[in-house]
Amino acid sequence: MRFLVFCFLSLLMVGCQGTNPYGLTTTSIGEKVVSTASGAAGNGVTPINGIKYVSLHPDRLLRDERTCTQVIKLSYASNINYSEAIIGLRNRALLVGGNAISIVGWAESASSSGLVGKIYLCKKKPFHIHY
Repeated sequence: MRFLVFCFLSLLMVGCQGTNPYGLTTTSIGEKVVSTASGAAGNGVTPINGIKYVSLHPDRLLRDERTCTQVIKLSYASNINYSEAIIGLRNRALLVGGNAISIVGWAESASSSGLVGKIYLCKKKPFHIHY
C-alpha cells in the first residue's frame, strides 16, 4: 500500500513539473535581460484615459472611510518632477482598479523624486473628484 501511495505521489509531482514550450531560459547574473531592445523612451509621464476618476486625498481620510479598501502600497521613484510622479501613481491606480490614492512618503533630490503611495478602492466616495 505504501508503495502505491509513493508511486501515485511521484507521478503527481512529475505531472506538476511544467514544460517550457517557448524555450525560455533564466539569465545568468550580470547578463543583460533585454539585449535586442530598440527605440527611445518618451519624455515625461502621459495620463491615461480615465485618470480623472482617480482622486488624491489624505491617507487618514481614506483609512477612516468604511467604503474604502487599500489595494496596494507602492514605492515609486524616477527622474521626474512632483506632478508627473502623481500622474504616474494615478495611472497605476487606474490599472490595478483603484479610484483614490494617498501619498504617505516623499523624497526629492536635484535629479529625481520618489514617493510611497497607497492605492484605494472606494465603493462610495463622499468627496469630490479632481479633474
